[in-house]
Amino acid sequence: MIAREFSILTLIYARRPAEKQVLLGLKKRGFGEGKLNGFGGKLEAGESLEESAARELREEAGLVAKASDFRWCGTMIYIYDTKPKVMQVHIFDVVGWSGEPVESEEMRPIWYSHSSIPLQDMWADDAYWLVQYLDDELAAPFFGRFRFKGHEGADSWVVLENNVTSVAPSPHLSLQPDSLSPTASATAPHGAALVVSTVSFLHAPGGSARPLESFLRYHLLRGFAHILLVIDDAQDEGALAATKKFPRARVTVRVRGDALLQEQRTRCASFAELEPLCAAEVSARQMLDAELAMALAPEFHCSWVVCLDADELFFTSQSSVVPHFEELAAAGVDQMTYLNHEAVPETVDTDDYFATTTLFRRHHFAVPLSAEAREGLRFWMDRSRHGQYLLFYDNGKSACRVDLGAKPLSQHLWQLPSCRRSCTALADPRRLDVEGYRRCSEPCILHFPVCGLKWLQAKYQTLGDFPDSWLGGKVKLPACFHQDCREACSQGPEALAELFRKEVFLDDPTEAERQLRNGVCLRVTGHAELLESSPAVTESAPKVPGQG
Repeated sequence: MIAREFSILTLIYARRPAEKQVLLGLKKRGFGEGKLNGFGGKLEAGESLEESAARELREEAGLVAKASDFRWCGTMIYIYDTKPKVMQVHIFDVVGWSGEPVESEEMRPIWYSHSSIPLQDMWADDAYWLVQYLDDELAAPFFGRFRFKGHEGADSWVVLENNVTSVAPSPHLSLQPDSLSPTASATAPHGAALVVSTVSFLHAPGGSARPLESFLRYHLLRGFAHILLVIDDAQDEGALAATKKFPRARVTVRVRGDALLQEQRTRCASFAELEPLCAAEVSARQMLDAELAMALAPEFHCSWVVCLDADELFFTSQSSVVPHFEELAAAGVDQMTYLNHEAVPETVDTDDYFATTTLFRRHHFAVPLSAEAREGLRFWMDRSRHGQYLLFYDNGKSACRVDLGAKPLSQHLWQLPSCRRSCTALADPRRLDVEGYRRCSEPCILHFPVCGLKWLQAKYQTLGDFPDSWLGGKVKLPACFHQDCREACSQGPEALAELFRKEVFLDDPTEAERQLRNGVCLRVTGHAELLESSPAVTESAPKVPGQG
């Protein structure tokens, strides 16, 4: 798949809800000239969405509002067959401001009642959602996607594809007795889930945090209620800039430093145990960050917490994760562990592994029991110096309910109080829990650990000379690919490129097709399609440095 560039914009509706009126502007020049629309435009360098919304409303309509006055309502994706970039437009409304509407060089503001909005004079997509949103018939947050034949003239009225969906969790749900604690049930919808991730893009290729944008975009479009990002280094300008392209109402940022340390000291029961390990061990930092997310989740009105790395997606082909979490809550499940599938890079490098990688090794518990599949598994194990099938973890990732007093056992699993129900999609014969097994092929975790040589180099430059054990020596690290990468990174780029070529990269389309046929690999495109990637033209694979 080929990643497409995004333009990030705001669209603001100043409203008088009691009078059922909205302020629209007649565009006098430029893109959309002659059409009525809300106010807004592109982000300027260093701006947050809310700062951009305040500036655009002031410049285009003469109304002055603070960034905190704007309510984020949803996101629209616009694709024009005549424009290369995808437009991601964040919808805000505002009901408090100072001043009166004033005509600007770009817009002539006009008040309309909801019932008299001249949709025939607006962009064609507005007929599908605008009045419904204004009349509260389309619950926020909502997401829409529209594809137009063109962006000018008659073609700008031709909608080729359209979809608008509310991803708001249901406010009420019938549950089994005692399936939610009183605090959680009183404050958060049962389908509202929080993603927490510890991120570092300080050594990313070219200083780009583009995968972080895709990480945020994907999970918000799939209906996660909130995302808590902990940026591991205050100098990580790429990561900090990426977060400004998303609404503060849905993305909260913490930066590693004294303020975060004090917050975790106050709110995390495991602080005294984990804090001494944090300087040397990313796992300890991730566990503390996850525990902080669990403490903050009720404030974000979330009932579930999912801890993900910045190279993972919580994948579902459904339009939203909300029904899945509502179903778990109704079934009395307090923790759910999901299968993880590991991405296989078919190109040497990419700017955005989420948008371009679609081939995955299935978790071995999901591989068919056939001779062909065993042969396929052996292909991968023979490539590995240590006989590994998955080069990284194989114990899944978990979603855990809020307000149960759960503590992180690792970044993969939570320790629940007694009498709480933990389920797993991993049919592990070594620890087979028949009562706890819950069939769940989807959602699952898509893991993109080293999908590109430059990303492999960046990963191990960031990790540095990590120890051979975790949690202060409690968990010994077996001889594995992870350690080999550390050693190769210390030897220089040629050694790491050789390791990438031998054990990671697959440039043989025939072998890829064989792996797909025998059920060892699977081709997943839904995440890339949601990120508006386009199919790649088949061409000869580029060479990895050092490959003959």
